[in-house]
Amino acid sequence: MTAIAYPAPLLKGDKIAICAFSSGVDSRFHDRLDLVLNGLRSRGYQVVEGDCLRQQHNPPEQRAAELMQFLTDDSIAAIMPPWGGELTMEILPLLDFNAISKARPKWLVGFSDISTFSCALTTRCGWATLHSANLMQIHPDDSDPFLADIFAALTLEKDQQFVQSAASHYQLETIDYSNDAESLFNYTQPSQWRCINYQDKREIEISGRMIGGCLDTLGLLLPSNYYALHEFKRHYAQDGLILYLENVELSPTALARCLLSLKLSDVFTDVNGVIFGRSPVANMKNSSLDYYQAIDLAFQGCLFPVIVDADIGHIAPNMALVNGAYGTLSAELDKGAAAQVKLVTCYK
Repeated sequence: MTAIAYPAPLLKGDKIAICAFSSGVDSRFHDRLDLVLNGLRSRGYQVVEGDCLRQQHNPPEQRAAELMQFLTDDSIAAIMPPWGGELTMEILPLLDFNAISKARPKWLVGFSDISTFSCALTTRCGWATLHSANLMQIHPDDSDPFLADIFAALTLEKDQQFVQSAASHYQLETIDYSNDAESLFNYTQPSQWRCINYQDKREIEISGRMIGGCLDTLGLLLPSNYYALHEFKRHYAQDGLILYLENVELSPTALARCLLSLKLSDVFTDVNGVIFGRSPVANMKNSSLDYYQAIDLAFQGCLFPVIVDADIGHIAPNMALVNGAYGTLSAELDKGAAAQVKLVTCYK
């Protein structure tokens, strides 16, 4: 593996391919889709729609072929799926990673099932990818600073950096864009990042190459050949890793099993810290353990910080995290609660 390949900074006039390699967009959501696409055009970008975009279900062969077309087309500067979905996993065997590696690197943007491929693209091909809010969430009038950070990340030069701070609030309600295409984020709940294994008051700092995404799918594939994670770790052994994960649907017991399986597969070896996004199932309980106990159980004995309830994943907001980039996260802790959280991302 060579050094991380950062796609060229996105410029006005560049082409952005809108490609649904997981789930397409049903007609009920087309008003919202047109709104966000016009937002990209208003920023000066050319929008290229894929054939799979405006229908919800497409055969895996068609989705894979369309994604390959855009990945190997050197006139395309970025690929922005509308949102995630369920079954990106089924197209992985249909992709030619050797051909992708020879193409001009281009940005892949989004989270959820998008990370099923973006993590593979970074570890297998060395392309930096962007884990962030999805296209359907990027209303051109929304003032969420993390949305602005998406375009800051896409326009950065190599050896430059950008800084993000933890959000003060998060969104509790799920937005239904079929009922209100104009919906903006509405952050009403106070946010509090925590470190579950550093309870004393102290400062922490974690640095390393960032990699991660949706645990529901990555948890099944991280030890596999589709994610060359161990090779990636060996290549960047001097830097170490910041592994970030977010859980959508795994119950506490399923989460504990998943994390213990990754631990047994040495996924957490040579990791400088693990960050968990805020989870929709955090309040789910069963007879044996709750969500946070499941995480604590899996990381018993680990010497690196384990942070929970971060601004990552299916409960907005979403930080812009660049897979493959060098990140430094710093925070002050008081009995595990984190204050003044800052993430500095450098393209080196």
